[in-house]
Amino acid sequence: MDGEMLRVGQVFVAGGPPTITYNPRSELNLEEQIQDYLDEGYRILSVSGSTKTGKTVLVRRIIPPIDGIWLSGGAISSSEQFWETIAEHLSLFTSIERTSDSKDESWRTVTGQASAGILKGGADKKEIIGSTTGEKVSRSRNVATQVREALRGGMTPLIIDDFHYMPQDLQMEIVRSLKDLIFDGLRVIVIAVPHRAYDVVRVEREMTGRVQQISIGFWSKEELAGIARKGFDALKLVDKDEALIERLSEESFASPHLMQDFCLQLCKTNGYRCTQDEYRQLVAPDWETFFADRASMASKSAFDLLARGPRQRTDRKERELKSGETTDIYGAVLAAIAHTGPGTELTYEEIRAALKDVLASDSPQRHEVTRILEEMTKIATKEIEGEPVVDYDVELGKLYISDPYFAFFLRWGVPGLS
Repeated sequence: MDGEMLRVGQVFVAGGPPTITYNPRSELNLEEQIQDYLDEGYRILSVSGSTKTGKTVLVRRIIPPIDGIWLSGGAISSSEQFWETIAEHLSLFTSIERTSDSKDESWRTVTGQASAGILKGGADKKEIIGSTTGEKVSRSRNVATQVREALRGGMTPLIIDDFHYMPQDLQMEIVRSLKDLIFDGLRVIVIAVPHRAYDVVRVEREMTGRVQQISIGFWSKEELAGIARKGFDALKLVDKDEALIERLSEESFASPHLMQDFCLQLCKTNGYRCTQDEYRQLVAPDWETFFADRASMASKSAFDLLARGPRQRTDRKERELKSGETTDIYGAVLAAIAHTGPGTELTYEEIRAALKDVLASDSPQRHEVTRILEEMTKIATKEIEGEPVVDYDVELGKLYISDPYFAFFLRWGVPGLS
């Protein structure tokens, strides 16, 4: 990159596929595992990782959209839509039309005058007259059947991103319909959050043993630091003792997405928006202000919806926090979650213990807390766009904070919350 003028937004890419700051995490052999699956096939590959940990970026690095059939689970609401979307990707014609024509023709002679210089005379011209009749017959082909014919034995992989967005009954229907195609060689990759990684097996027990798992996992501080080092070097910026990199890594909730965003904003806060003509030292901002500003743009709307609770409700009992704030049970549960760090995977017992720490009054009963967690999950799924920021798994009794931006907001966005 020597001599190349780069904008800071080209270097630190938050929310898109990075190039300069892309980190393959080579020690985990993630790219090699995906490539091995493409070479071998005959099972479903489930790629799992928390939101904004780079799982989609990784798969797209190996299979760009031009080389695969990419579908979004959030955009698929029925099996018919699933097959029709693939048909559009493959530019398949879903109807056949046949036309038959018959002609009734005759000749007639037309006499007229012709003139060429001073010579004049008669001229005969023959014309064809008649009529054409025909009929068109068309029929529609079953879209699923046609798509299955096109996919069978093909080497173009099918990728379903955000597989967990689809309802379980739809997941089951789709997985069952793909089983024989996978047996015939179709490569199918599903991308999901970790606690939904085994949805393929959950919805279709016959897929047990036919699903390969690749877990992206949380990013280490050293892996996150690699993003900053590559980017700062490309922009000719220096963090001499790496104290800035260390702080940004600590606050990123193991998310490369957050790290990219923090590095981008740090450069801009220092007044650097492109490659410098010589190496320049970065300086620390007022960290409280820096992170509070970032948090205000993160997940406030999601927090407000969860704190408000269901639209239709009776008056709730007020509860006093040890911080002096007064709230209701929804606010108390959010305060308890924030008090844990927040942790991104919490058991009921951990939330219960945190409630005792943040409440000045008695803790709510178990059934009240689990009901609130289930209601929050419904709100996160139905009323908040994108990845659900919280997801309570009733079977496992665990709460997952699926979005690191929401976890970051709980830490920095509401002073006095916990």
